[in-house]
Amino acid sequence: MLFSSPIFFVFFSVYFLLHFVIPKQFRIYLVILGSTIFYAWWRIEYIWLPYLLTAIAYLGVMWMNGAISPAARKRRAVATVISLFSPLVCYKYTDFFFRELIGPFIGRQDNLLDLPLPLGLSFVTFTLMAYVIDIYKGRFPATFSASTVLAYVLFFPHLIAGPILRPDELLPQLERQRIATLRRFAVPLAIFSLGLVKKLVFADQVGFAVDDVYKQNGMPGALDGLLAIYGFSVQIYCDFSGYTDMAIGLALALGIHLPNNFRRPYAARSLSDLWSRWHITLSFWFRDYLFLPLGGYRHGRLKAVRNVLVTMLLSGLWHGANWTFLIWGLLHGIGISVNYLLRPVIRKLPSGKIPDWIGVLLTFHFFAFAAVFFRSPTIAKALDIWTAPFIGSWSGMTSFVDNHIFTLLLILVFFALHRFDDIRRVKFAAHYLRPELLWTTLAFCWLMAITISQGNTATFIYFDF
Repeated sequence: MLFSSPIFFVFFSVYFLLHFVIPKQFRIYLVILGSTIFYAWWRIEYIWLPYLLTAIAYLGVMWMNGAISPAARKRRAVATVISLFSPLVCYKYTDFFFRELIGPFIGRQDNLLDLPLPLGLSFVTFTLMAYVIDIYKGRFPATFSASTVLAYVLFFPHLIAGPILRPDELLPQLERQRIATLRRFAVPLAIFSLGLVKKLVFADQVGFAVDDVYKQNGMPGALDGLLAIYGFSVQIYCDFSGYTDMAIGLALALGIHLPNNFRRPYAARSLSDLWSRWHITLSFWFRDYLFLPLGGYRHGRLKAVRNVLVTMLLSGLWHGANWTFLIWGLLHGIGISVNYLLRPVIRKLPSGKIPDWIGVLLTFHFFAFAAVFFRSPTIAKALDIWTAPFIGSWSGMTSFVDNHIFTLLLILVFFALHRFDDIRRVKFAAHYLRPELLWTTLAFCWLMAITISQGNTATFIYFDF
């Protein structure tokens, strides 16, 4: 059930009505029931999985807190975390490790299990990991009921593709849910509309052109290669940030505040800066639960580089069980490490830093070219796309522009407007614009999205992760 699909609008209309009429003390059960229906709509046979993972985390925390010594408490926390990771390893990585690491030695190239990946499994696992670790570290109390913890995991706006929420960001809000009011509905509707336009107008339409390039056999022409590289950078951002905007708008309509997950990442001046702006909740998850426990930037440069490489390699593996994702993670690990090692040199420049426009340009192009491995199904295809702008044919420019004029205009409009892409601006406009101007603008956004998409929407890219 996609946020941008007609069936979801029916679902949310019914849910929103029930949210108003159900007494406050029963609203937590509406979250559980509604989110269960939302999840089961995709594949009902996997509906048990988030329930099982929640049970493991909740009972594991009780078991952990019942330990009589710090050492026993730590062992139980580790056992709980391993148990939480087990389904993710089984469904997402077993076939990859068997096919790529074991298969060559036993003469097999097929999958061992060949099971479809449960929707949102990585996000559910990381959400519950944060719950267990934060309680173990004493950052959050284990005082919430099982039903509230289950609602924290299942809450449908963030269930499938994040944001990845810490327990302190959602559990207290679910325990004391505020009733939504129609008087304030303009703000969440405006945020949702922004996400809808990003998804249907930009991500989907640019994505069609990008897909066509990746479907070509062999190396594409130089112009097609550039379209694939720049187009995918627009597609992935508008797809995922569009999903996040819609999730934030939906939650806000229900009186729940979710954290922003993107902050104009293509305006970042370095890779470290970019990762503090892109998929913020995942970046900070890896920072707090992996990079800093490894030692962060402490203990010398060599260990700092090691910690960066390990973190980014595992980030790549989290995104997908494929060598292309590992290479993508490695590239970012190398890029961040080089940026870190060059800091003393950069500080010796006359200005003490690289000019902002150069930093933005270099950072974006590093991200865009590395993203080729993120998008490509194979290393060979990634290398074809990578090398196309440099050794591919530049012929047929007129016909290329004629065939892709709408896509090229969308890409240009995106980059012209990206620096203004900020939910705070949307909230400000929704509060202070004259009602007739606000509602006319929102109506135009919906009309444009529906007309251009013709009522069809592609699956969100991050549903695969």
